[in-house]
Amino acid sequence: MLNASFVRTVGDRDRIYVRRSDGSEVNWVFPTFGDAPPHDMIHLIVESAFGVTQGFWGRVDAGIDPGVIAAQANRVGGRNKYAAFGADLSDLVLAEALANPGWLMDSISAEALQSQIVAAYREAKMESSVLLSTERILQVRAVLRHLAGEWRGLKPKGAIQLFFDARNPVRSFDQFFKNELVQHETEAADR
Repeated sequence: MLNASFVRTVGDRDRIYVRRSDGSEVNWVFPTFGDAPPHDMIHLIVESAFGVTQGFWGRVDAGIDPGVIAAQANRVGGRNKYAAFGADLSDLVLAEALANPGWLMDSISAEALQSQIVAAYREAKMESSVLLSTERILQVRAVLRHLAGEWRGLKPKGAIQLFFDARNPVRSFDQFFKNELVQHETEAADR
C-alpha cells in the first residue's frame, strides 16, 4: 500500500513524501495554496472514493515521478507535454476532472457535484463509477473538509499521512471514512 505524507511548511513550498507499495520512495515539492489542502491530496481522496486505479496516485505507485514529469512538461510544453504519464491517459484525465469540481465550496450542492462528475465520466468516455451517489459525494466532501481543517492547523509546520491501495483504492477511502466517523462520534460524545 502506498503511504503519502503531505508536509506543510508555512512560508515555504510544501512537499509530498511517498513510499510506494514496492518500498521505493519519491518526493516532490508543490506550490502552496495557503490554507487550502493540496490538489494532490484531493486527488488521493477522490481517486480512492471512486475506485480510480490508474489515475495520478495509481501511476505514482507504479513508479512515475511527478516532480520529474512536471519539470519535463515545463521544458517541452505543448499538447503532449505530459506524455511521460503513459499512452492511455483516460483514467488520469478522469482523475483530474474528479479532483476539480469544487468539493469545498458550500455554494455547490451534492447533486450539482454529482452532475459535474457524471459529465466528467462522459467526457472521458468512461462509464460512471457504480459508487457515484449523493451519499458517496457527501462522504467525500466530509473527508475533504476534515482534511482541510487539519491542513489549516499545521502551523508553522506539520504533516498529514494518507494511504492509497492501488489494487483496491476504495478500501483506502472506506477505511479513512470509517475512522473519521468513529473519531467524530467519539469527540461529539466527549463534549
